[in-house]
Amino acid sequence: MANDLIDIKVASPPKTTTAGVWVDMHLPNAQTLGRYCAWGMGRVIFSLSLFSVNITRASLKLGIWLCDGLEAGVKRLLKVYDALPYAGTPMTQVIEASAVPVDEPLEIITDIISAIEGKQVMIIGEMGTGKSTLAQYLAYTVGGRVRVYECEGTPTDWQGLEVIGKGENWSAIELGMAEDLEDLSDQLKLRTERGDGALAGSERVIIAEEYPELVSKVASSGEWLERHARRGRKARRFTVLLSQYDRVSAWGLDGKSDLADAFYRIRLGKKAQAHAKSLKNEQLISWLKTDQSHCLLDDIPLKLPPYREMKAATMRNGSTIVQPSPNNAISTENHPEQSLKTSQDKDYSENTGDENRLIWRLIQKFGEGKSDSTIATEILGYTGKRYDQGMRLIEKLRRDFGS
Repeated sequence: MANDLIDIKVASPPKTTTAGVWVDMHLPNAQTLGRYCAWGMGRVIFSLSLFSVNITRASLKLGIWLCDGLEAGVKRLLKVYDALPYAGTPMTQVIEASAVPVDEPLEIITDIISAIEGKQVMIIGEMGTGKSTLAQYLAYTVGGRVRVYECEGTPTDWQGLEVIGKGENWSAIELGMAEDLEDLSDQLKLRTERGDGALAGSERVIIAEEYPELVSKVASSGEWLERHARRGRKARRFTVLLSQYDRVSAWGLDGKSDLADAFYRIRLGKKAQAHAKSLKNEQLISWLKTDQSHCLLDDIPLKLPPYREMKAATMRNGSTIVQPSPNNAISTENHPEQSLKTSQDKDYSENTGDENRLIWRLIQKFGEGKSDSTIATEILGYTGKRYDQGMRLIEKLRRDFGS
């Protein structure tokens, strides 16, 4: 058993080898000391940077706080300031202007006679807009002998004026336009020989009611329009054409832009508003709707004289106007419509030489290649019981004027 016992020994504490022994401590050398100083300076720099950032942040916050306080104080002072009198007037009585866009003012024509100087005129408007009244007002204001082509007029229309074509008398209108062309040639010849002064006092105004209808019914209307458009104002011939239609084709002016430029277009009523819409001018549309006297001269706003003033002028002049003869002497003059009636209602032997000469020019112009029978019925209007009378007239004219 004694051999089975284990001998256990307790370890004694180790002995410190340094106990009571001096250890050598060496000072850092210059290289180590240099590295330490460099590290320390870097640490100081970083600390100063952070300190500067914190100081700047605090300063800015203080500045913002001061700015907010100043702003709030100024706003309070403004409320007090706004309550003070404005140039001696309490602020409650001052009208504030709102910052809204303001349209440019319209340049409105008020002197229509000066505005249409040098050109002929078309008046376009639906029924009841005063086309005829305006046409007469222009005629009386411009001055001169007035002739009217009207195929549907009543006895009270165009009072005091020479009216040709009532009752759709297209032959009378044809005769009248032929006479106008002859007259225009004479005027231009006189002007060429003796100058503008020779035309003084020979002014004439020609009004054509619903002219687009004449385009399809009167053969000479195209030449009549073209010659008066190009040279009429030079010859002291002022034409005023009326219509309900605002299409170039209705006037027979397709492909004739230069001819159309010889006319001013005066648009009335809804025709003016429709044209303003095509120009996309809302200000102009609003202006046109405010008064019946507001219309357009081409694209420009035009204010007409009051309707009562124009109507009074037409009634006053229509009852007293004296139509002068071409040589400016007061005399009775046979007009184309009267000439035609004379040739139909009286014996042809009673016709004057001038009347027969005018009828002969009409036959020469429109009767070329046609038989005497066709000339008598279609050109001169001798039908029914008057047929034989027309044939005798043609025979007489051929004896007197040749052929």
